[in-house]
Amino acid sequence: MSSFDRRTLLLSLTALAGCGLRPVYGTGSDGRALRGGIAVSTPDSREAFRLKARIEDRLGAPDSPEWSLDVTLGVREQEVGVSTGQEITRYTLRGSAEYVLTETASGTVVTNGEVRTFTGYSATGTPVATLAAERDARDRLAITLADLIITRLMIAVA
Repeated sequence: MSSFDRRTLLLSLTALAGCGLRPVYGTGSDGRALRGGIAVSTPDSREAFRLKARIEDRLGAPDSPEWSLDVTLGVREQEVGVSTGQEITRYTLRGSAEYVLTETASGTVVTNGEVRTFTGYSATGTPVATLAAERDARDRLAITLADLIITRLMIAVA
């Protein structure tokens, strides 16, 4: 790294430090940090359990939660590939998650919304392989929905 690059980097970091940004995951002076501050609603399906686990993996398990997050998850399976012998060869899973973030102390809704995404899996192998592919696709779908929700929460709380 040349001296010019180092100088530019140091000046950029100095400017960024003075801009008023604060880390979303850390503890803020106003107490609005996400880490360990959100209690996610109890899951009622495998996908909802995976979604909750992903949120807690990224934001930490709630220590003394300031917010509660209620999520309503919907997954719809659609046949998209059919062979000449009329056998289904591919499925698409379409997922949606409606969420409501509520401040625990006051019961005030901080933000709400809906995220959507999709994924797919192949059904061309053995029944066991197809079942494993479906389970993996459902896990991927839940993880992606959780990441989309987390992104929205970061924007709303920051």
